[in-house]
Amino acid sequence: MSIVILNWQGGENDPFTYFSACMKHAFERMGRPTHIVNIDDSMMEKLIDLDSKGIDFVICWQGVGMQLGATDTDPTTVWDQLQVPVLCYHGDHPCHMPINHKASSPWAQHIYGTGSFARFANTYLPRKHSATYFPTPNWFTDGVKGQFDGDFFVFPKNLDDVDETLGLWRAQPDRFVTRFLLEAADAIIGEFRNGNRTSHHDIADRMMNEEVMAALRADLNSSEMSVRFHIHTQLDKIHRNVVSEHVVNDLKDVPLKIYGRGWERFQRRENPHHEFLPFDAMSDNAFQFASQYGIIDAAPIHDALHDRTLRAMSNGSGFLMGSNWSYETFLGGDYAELFFDGAPGALRERAERVMQSPEAHRAQCRDFARHYQQQFSLFGFVKHLEQLSDMVRARARV
Repeated sequence: MSIVILNWQGGENDPFTYFSACMKHAFERMGRPTHIVNIDDSMMEKLIDLDSKGIDFVICWQGVGMQLGATDTDPTTVWDQLQVPVLCYHGDHPCHMPINHKASSPWAQHIYGTGSFARFANTYLPRKHSATYFPTPNWFTDGVKGQFDGDFFVFPKNLDDVDETLGLWRAQPDRFVTRFLLEAADAIIGEFRNGNRTSHHDIADRMMNEEVMAALRADLNSSEMSVRFHIHTQLDKIHRNVVSEHVVNDLKDVPLKIYGRGWERFQRRENPHHEFLPFDAMSDNAFQFASQYGIIDAAPIHDALHDRTLRAMSNGSGFLMGSNWSYETFLGGDYAELFFDGAPGALRERAERVMQSPEAHRAQCRDFARHYQQQFSLFGFVKHLEQLSDMVRARARV
C-alpha cells in the first residue's frame, strides 16, 4: 500500500510542486512508499495503475483536485469511482476558492493547518463531515547546512499596495458594501498598528452583525454565505500587506533584501539600505535562509506559523515572525523576542537584538524549532492521516 500526493503545477511561484516533493521525502524517510501524481492528461492512467497495487490514501493541496470527475449533472468524483480516501490539506482560509472547501464526497476529508480556519469552515460551510486541524510539521528540506553569510535580513513577500487597494475602493460608487470594506479595513489596520493581535477574520465577522449582514445581502443581492465569503476574500490581503509595509517602514535604516512583486512605490524612495529583487519559483529560493540575520516573515494569518518560517526552522536559520501563534500554549517557554506586531518600535527592537548577536538569535530559533517538532511531529501527522483514512473508508462504505 502506498500514499499518493496529488500535485498541481499552477499557482503563483508554483508552491505545490516543492511542497509535494518535501512531503514525499519526509514520508519515505518513515518507510512509507509515496508517489506524486500531477494533475494532467495522464493522471487517471497513473491513479488506476497505483490503485491496482493498493493506495492507502490520496493527499491534495488546498482542495485542488477534490472535485475531479464531477459535473453539473453528475456529482460523482474520481475518488467515488476509485473508492479511495482523499485527504485535503488546506493552508488557505476557506474564503479562497470556496468550491475547493465545499467538496463533500463521502470519500473526502478536509484538514486545516490553522485552527481558526477549521472552525470557520465547520461553522459556515454546509458539509456533512467536520474538518480537522493539524499544524504543518517541519518537513521542509532546503540544504543551507549551517552556512550563513551576509549582514542583512531577507524579506520575501509579494505586495498588493494598501494605498492602491483603498484608493480603488474609495473611487467606487457609494454603496453599503464599499463603506463596510473601508470601515473594516480601518479596523484591521488600527488593530495592528496599536499592537493588538486580534485576527482580521475575527474582526470582520464581529462587524457583520445581523443588521449589517442584512444590509450587505441587500446590496449584493446574495446569500449570507456568499456575502461572508466575499467580504473575507476582499479583506484578507489587507492584514498581510499592512504588516509587509510596516516591516519596510519600521526598518528603514536596516539592511533588507526584499524579494517579490508590487514594491514599486517603495522602490521610488531609493533607500540605500533596501534592495528590491524578483522572486523565483518556490523550489528555487533556498538562498533566502542563508543570511546571517535570517528572514522576516509576515504571516498571512495570526494564529499559525507560515510555511516560510517552517522552512527557516528546517535550515537552522534565524527568523522574526509577524504572527500571533500561541507558542505559550503549545510549547511553553518565552519566545516573545521571535514574534512582532505593529506596536511602535517592536520590530526594530527585535531586529537590533538580532544584529548584535546573530548566533544567539539562531540558537533561540533552533530551540523553538526543536520544541515545535516535538509537539507537532511528522509521526503524529502521519498517524492523524491514517486514522482519518480509516474513518473515511468506514463511513463511505456504510
